[in-house]
Formats: sequence, structure tokens, C-alpha cells
Amino acid sequence: MELSVEIRQTEISLSATDNITPPTSMSLIKSVIVPGYPISVHSYDNKIYLGCHSGDLLRYELDLSGREVLLAVNFYVTSIQAFNNELYVWFAQEDLINVYDMTGKLKRAWKHSCLGKYYNKLRVVSNKVVVSSAQDQALTVYDLQGQLLKQIKCPDISKSDSYRAAAVCGNDSVIVTDYGTNSVFRVNIDSGEVMWTSKHVQRPQGVVCYKNRYVLVTDYNTDTRIWILDADTGRLVKMILMSLVTSKN
Repeated sequence: MELSVEIRQTEISLSATDNITPPTSMSLIKSVIVPGYPISVHSYDNKIYLGCHSGDLLRYELDLSGREVLLAVNFYVTSIQAFNNELYVWFAQEDLINVYDMTGKLKRAWKHSCLGKYYNKLRVVSNKVVVSSAQDQALTVYDLQGQLLKQIKCPDISKSDSYRAAAVCGNDSVIVTDYGTNSVFRVNIDSGEVMWTSKHVQRPQGVVCYKNRYVLVTDYNTDTRIWILDADTGRLVKMILMSLVTSKN
């Protein structure tokens, strides 16, 4: 038990002196054809959840087998995240955040409006729901019941219906990308501080946080490129090209 706790602490460390190294290459291992044009994806408890343009919320095994339709609605599943065995789903087209149990049963819901209706992301960080409000150039923070807690002003959020993505980093912050302002930035949800802003990536799109130490960002380009930023400072570490040679199942 002591060894397990020590490893877990190392993984969430943001110390510049740790031994975590960034990825040096990436190759696509497997791909599947999915229905409904997926626009959001989330992995939780050895399952993969896909939110689709068609209105379906799909669940797969981690190896992309065993497709299950968890929800079938009439509007886009803009964003999906699982947290504490609940599914937080943002239907931005309908200005609606729904919370389901893991069987797809609705537990609670509340309204949230944002100009970004199609490509936008909700994230849950340490019992707080974080979602953008483009019209206010801010991140809006709710508790898990939908009670408004605060708005955090972020001048690098575009006021237009721009592609915007977000990733959890550590237990107190999110990384946000904004296509319209060519920005990647980190926001501390507790303090409301914009910790850093990076302009290295032109037309940024998807983002993930790698072991809470590096930020991996894709861009809108004919090549499949991954830009790697330092999670502490936002400085550019490297850029790598993904290999798309694989077998399809």
C-alpha cells in the first residue's frame, strides 16, 4: 500500500525536476468505423465513451470492441466526461448539461449557454464542473449539482463559435485550446488565475494532458502533428508527426 501511494503522488507531481519524459513518437494502433460522426470522446474505468453528432452516446470496451448505445437523443452530444461513476454530458446546441448514472438514467440537469454550439468541451475538476462561456470570454464553474460558483475571465477565449477543447491538468486546473485566438492556456480553477498562455500552436484543436507534466495539442493541418508543451510554463518542448500506418478493424 505504501508503494502504491508513492507512485500515485509521483504521477500527479508538476515538479520540473521529476523524471517524466515527453513522448518521442506516436503510432496509430487501431481504428474502427463508428456511426454518427463522433465529436467528443472520454475514457473511464476501462471504457471509451463517444458523443456523436447524430445524438448517440456510445460506449466501447477499451480495445474498441463491444459497441453499446447508451443514449439516443435528438441533438449533438457536444461533450462527455465521467466522474465518480456519473456521466456529465453537455448538449451545447440545447444549452443543457445533463448528469446520468452509468446506465444512462438521468439524475439531474441544468442550463448553460455558450456561443460555441458544436465543438466545445465540458470538464470536471475536483468536484467542479468547468465549461466555457464564449459570450463572456470566461470559464464558468459549477458545483456537481449545477449551482453557479464563479466565472473566470479568459481573454483568449474567442467570442465567436470557435472550436474549443479542454483537458484536466492536476487536481486544480484545466488546459484550454481556442482555435479562433490561436491560444493554449492553463487556468487554475480555485484561484481563478490564468497561469500561462501559449501561442506556439496555430489553429489548435484537441488537447490532452500527459501525466500532468506535458500538454499534447493537435492542430488543423493536413499533417497529423502533435505539439508538446510544458504543463508548468507552456513553453514548447517539441513537435512530432503521427504515423497513420495501421490495420483497420
